[in-house]
Amino acid sequence: MAKKTTRRKKTTGAKRASPAARHGGMAHWYVLGAAVIGGIVYMDYRGPGPEPAATGIRTASIERAEKKVEREMVQAKPKQRPSQLEELAVPAAEKLPAFSGKWFICTTQTDYCVLDGSTILYAGRRVRLADIDAPSIAEAKCDAERSRGGDAKLRLREILSEGDVSLVAAKGEGRHFVMRGGRSIGQRLVQEGFARSWTGRHQSWCG
Repeated sequence: MAKKTTRRKKTTGAKRASPAARHGGMAHWYVLGAAVIGGIVYMDYRGPGPEPAATGIRTASIERAEKKVEREMVQAKPKQRPSQLEELAVPAAEKLPAFSGKWFICTTQTDYCVLDGSTILYAGRRVRLADIDAPSIAEAKCDAERSRGGDAKLRLREILSEGDVSLVAAKGEGRHFVMRGGRSIGQRLVQEGFARSWTGRHQSWCG
């Protein structure tokens, strides 16, 4: 009888231990679930961490490339050119009043006088007629040129003394068109044979 009682107690102990064993078998699943939930909560509340090294290097490279492109665009931008009117504009010369008095040969009178067939003093300012080439006097290459230069000088004085004359600035320092009534005094000398039209350089009147 004692043996049966002992055997019965062992069997009862084994049966009671079975639920605990079953609960122990599920423990690792509980641990795993708790770890997953903890990880999710951690990721939700974790602040932004430092960029990985590779990402930081790549971002810096992109920024440098963008700055380089901006500098090249600024350098490649064409400089603003002045307008066509600004390019053609020149400083306005002092405007001299028209003159209608008597002209002289330049000796003692130095306001309105004639130096040679293509040069005058206008209000005391030396002016070269821009559109003609008259025979020289002081720098004549021959007597014929000197003589013709004297004739052109006297004729220019006569024409200037006929009435109002004014100046229109031309290219070249000291060069002007001497005008009366919209016509060039210099071209009148050309028409009368005392001068030639200006071609850009003085030509010999000898021969």
